[in-house]
Amino acid sequence: MTTLAPIQAPADLIEHLETTPRSQAIDDHGFDLNLLYWNNRIGHLPGGPVRGVDGSIERGRITRGSLFAMADGACTDESAEAAYALLWHVLAWGTGTSHRNTTKRVASIERNVAGIGEGLRRAAILSRTDPQAAFRTLQPHKPLVGSLGPNFFTKYLYFAGAGNIEHPCLIVDKRVLATLSRSTEEPLTPKHGSGYGYRTYSAANNMMSEWARQLSTPDRQIGFDEVERWAFKVGK
Repeated sequence: MTTLAPIQAPADLIEHLETTPRSQAIDDHGFDLNLLYWNNRIGHLPGGPVRGVDGSIERGRITRGSLFAMADGACTDESAEAAYALLWHVLAWGTGTSHRNTTKRVASIERNVAGIGEGLRRAAILSRTDPQAAFRTLQPHKPLVGSLGPNFFTKYLYFAGAGNIEHPCLIVDKRVLATLSRSTEEPLTPKHGSGYGYRTYSAANNMMSEWARQLSTPDRQIGFDEVERWAFKVGK
């Protein structure tokens, strides 16, 4: 596993954690989305429909908290229906209004529904104990789902942790990597394109979890994901 020398947490991270409750930064963090867009495209596939927190299937809000509630099913449902449900909701939450690569991702899944479903369930289970195996399940050589690289599939691995504040798989996208790279002499930003391998993922997770541990107190344990949330906000 890749490790970096201990680095002191940045001052602006400390300020963010002191002024932002976890419930605000994490559980309530969500978006009002066009759910009908998704349901028109995945109605023939397992895991639908995509629903907002109020049950709407046309337009509604999806939050981190609502995605956490879907995680256990993604691990335990042997049919992989629940794993697909988590994936669709995570993709809706993560793509927002851009829908970039959605058509390609859906088409890739259509070509291998059973195999990808099995991989999604396995990755969800592994995400809780073995980040390397989870990562490599979704990217053994190239991404398991076409056009779904680590910038996005790490979101799925993160939400599979059901909100555990010490879940070992965090969201690591280009904005998070940009923030972390400014705090280390070893750049974490990909050299080519937006893809990256497990060594980069491991280094990013280790740095964020280390900062969370540094800043935790007997009165307030900092979730690893609270550091990720900050890193995304300030990343460019």
